[in-house]
Amino acid sequence: MRAVGRLLLALVLSVSLAASAYADPARLVVRVAPLEMVTPGRVRVDVLIAGVQPALHPTIEGTIAVGGAVINGARQPVVAAHLPGELDLTGGTFRLGGVRMFHFTPVPPPAENISISVDITVRQGGETATVHRVDMLLLPTLIVPGYLNDLTDTPDPAVLAVLEHRGYRAAGHAPTVFWFAYPSRRLTLEAGARALDAYVGRTLLPAIYAARINVVGYSEGGLLARWNLAYDRDWAHLVDRFVMLGVPNEGTVPAYVNGWYPALASIAATPAAHDMLPTFPFWRAADGAAWSIPPDGHNADLAALNAHPLPDGVRTYAFYGSGAHPGTWAGITGTMPAVQYSYAPGDGIVPAASVLGRPINGGDGIPGFTDRLVRVDLGDVRHLSLLGAAIARIADVLTDRGVTPGSR
Repeated sequence: MRAVGRLLLALVLSVSLAASAYADPARLVVRVAPLEMVTPGRVRVDVLIAGVQPALHPTIEGTIAVGGAVINGARQPVVAAHLPGELDLTGGTFRLGGVRMFHFTPVPPPAENISISVDITVRQGGETATVHRVDMLLLPTLIVPGYLNDLTDTPDPAVLAVLEHRGYRAAGHAPTVFWFAYPSRRLTLEAGARALDAYVGRTLLPAIYAARINVVGYSEGGLLARWNLAYDRDWAHLVDRFVMLGVPNEGTVPAYVNGWYPALASIAATPAAHDMLPTFPFWRAADGAAWSIPPDGHNADLAALNAHPLPDGVRTYAFYGSGAHPGTWAGITGTMPAVQYSYAPGDGIVPAASVLGRPINGGDGIPGFTDRLVRVDLGDVRHLSLLGAAIARIADVLTDRGVTPGSR
C-alpha cells in the first residue's frame, strides 16, 4: 500500500509540474483557433503564441494541406503573439499577421467535404513549439421543412444547434446551413419547387463557396426537392447528398380523409394537400374487394413525379418511422366518412412503404426507387418528431461519419 501511495504522490506531482510548466508565461506554446469560413472562399486561420520573447528573434513556419494539396510556407519572423491569418482559396494566398506566407494554385469551389490541416512551428532560441489542427470545410446544407412549416416560419433552433455542434454555421457572412421557409398551404408541389429553386439561386448560391450542396427534405419538403431533381437538370448536378425524412413519396391517406371535414379545410383542402394524395390503391368498397383509387382521389402530379428516376450521381438517403402502434393509415374501406381503416408500419402519418417507394395494397410502388436509397429505420418515431429524432444521424451522413442503415 505504501508503494502505491508513493506512486500516486509521484503522479500527482508530475501532473502538477506539467500544469505549472504549461501555465509558465515564459514557456513557448503555439495553438491554432478553430478554422472558419468568414466570407465565401476566405478561411480564418488565427495563430496564438504564448511565451514570445522578441530578444530571441522568434520565427514561424508552417504547412497547410487543403483537400490533399500541400502548401509549404517560408520561415517568417514572429511579429506578435496573436497572428490573425486568412487562407484565400479564391486568390491562392495565405497571410498571417498581414504577411503573405504562402502562394498556391487557387482552390476551386469544392464538390465534396474537404479537410484543411494546419501545421505550425515556432522557434525561439533553443525552444520549438508545434501545433497540428484539422478542420473540415463542409458542403453547405439546405433544409426544406414540411407541410405547415409556415405556421411558425422560423427554423427549429434545436435542429440548428445539432448542426452547429458538428461544424455548420447558420449565421454570419458565410453560412453553411440554410432553412427554406415557404407558404406551404398556398402552393402546389410544382409551385413550391419553383419557389425553392428561386431561393437557391437568389439566396443560397451567392452566399457559399461550393460547387455542390446537400439537401435535407422533411415530409413535403422532400417532394419539392425531388421535383427539382426530376425536372431541372441543373439540380441533378448541384446536389451531392439528398436526405429524405418521412417523405410521402407515394402520398398519404390523411391527405384524402382530412379533406372531407370542413373544420380541417384550411389545412386539408389546399393545393399541396391534394398533391400528397396517395398514388397507391387505398380505397375499397367492402372487405374482400380489390383495392383501387376513388374517383376523387387521383393525384396526377405525384404520379408524374414518380415516373422520373432519381438522378445518377446524387447520394440519396431515406429516413423513416416504422412504428406499428398506434398505426399509420394505409387504406380505407367503405364510404366516407363512415369508413374502416387499414394500417401499416409508419410514423403515424406516412407509411414506411410510401417513403421507400414500395408496393402498397397491391400497387406498383415506384419502380427502381427503393434500390437507389440508403435506408435508415428510425423505429417508432412519430411524424412530427422525425426531424428532431434524426438530425444527429443526418449530421453523420452529411459530415462523412457514416450511418447505420436499416434492413434492406
